[in-house]
Amino acid sequence: MGTARVEHAHPERFAAPAHGFAWIRMIGALLVIYGHSSPLVGSGDLFPPEWPLQPDEAVLMGFFAMSGFQITESWIRDPHPLRFAAKRVLRLWPPMLTVSVGMALIVGPLVTTLSVGEYFAAHGTWAYIVNNTGLLTLNHHLPGVFTGNPWPGAVNGALWTLPMELLAYAGLYALLLVGAAKQRLRWLAVLALCAIVVWDRYLEQDPGAESAGSLLSVPVESLVAFLVAFAFGVVLNLYRMPLSVLAAGAGVAVLGAMPNSIAASFLMAFVVSYAVVVAGHFWPARLTVPGHWVNGSYGVYVWGFPVQQLLAMAGVGNQYVMVLCAVPISYVLGTLSWTFVEEPVMRLRHYIAPQRRSRPAGAVPPEELSDTEERADAEERADAEERADAEERTPGPNRPLDPISGRPERF
Repeated sequence: MGTARVEHAHPERFAAPAHGFAWIRMIGALLVIYGHSSPLVGSGDLFPPEWPLQPDEAVLMGFFAMSGFQITESWIRDPHPLRFAAKRVLRLWPPMLTVSVGMALIVGPLVTTLSVGEYFAAHGTWAYIVNNTGLLTLNHHLPGVFTGNPWPGAVNGALWTLPMELLAYAGLYALLLVGAAKQRLRWLAVLALCAIVVWDRYLEQDPGAESAGSLLSVPVESLVAFLVAFAFGVVLNLYRMPLSVLAAGAGVAVLGAMPNSIAASFLMAFVVSYAVVVAGHFWPARLTVPGHWVNGSYGVYVWGFPVQQLLAMAGVGNQYVMVLCAVPISYVLGTLSWTFVEEPVMRLRHYIAPQRRSRPAGAVPPEELSDTEERADAEERADAEERADAEERTPGPNRPLDPISGRPERF
């Protein structure tokens, strides 16, 4: 497989895909805050339920599709099981643990209705940290915290998608271990996608929301719906499907014209997934900014809900005032999370990555790339290219050296 997903006629007009995806994730995280604002102040939903394209659900679909696409790319660049698993742990857990510990040990004692002694003596305080560390055993409540809010008791409702992300990683990991990234076995990813789609359509017919129950803290119906987008992102990558702005725009237009129905909800997963992958590869170069401006989307996502609960507790009762206050605060916290938690932790990848050698002449310096994970992948690619170059310079028993270039002769 080549490294270029899209061959642009004018590549200077488009940003690197990693930067485009970072922008989309940041916009999505801010849209999640917008979507939470109305229910957190007790005024219902911001989006009319008859809309077929629900922005908050579409954002989550987009997140899962981008994850499936980008994580598959990470495996293709470095198909090492232990390193792959370690990268996923280093990406998913630290920001979530930071916000959970911060809320339990710093914010909780300041806002709880209990005395400080009672709060720290309560089993629920420590269970909150332990259960959230397990991820699949999420706990959303701290003793006496936010109990008088319009959405009472929920400390961080945004965390509910993270266990689903973990299960998606695990499913992809199993597929990749049996060789689904290889061209002759990539049909396994299509088979998995078809199976998930069938399961999703079956659950869609069941009466009642989340009628399928839950797996620990994970609602099964939502899990399966998001897995459709994740698996489609994987298939988009493995089969290197053509990425067309026109096709993506047409899909969104058709979806927007449809009435809210089972068919529209089914189509949304594929339209949104394809659209976000296309947008990442066609992001305008003129919107390129320093990476730390847009790389903090995960931190924005996990800090946004508690920030909004604190604002609701402080008396903010208007959804638009909530948005105006919560967005800048969450953005600052997300950027701090990126700078002091996520990026430093992700640098630990160097301890598990292949031994690094000097960079080949002409290679793009890693520090010039916009995303930490993209930089690390670029370094790994540079190492692979150098090894291949070294092997080419090493003559085999039947490959005499070219007297001019000093390299083995080509036959």
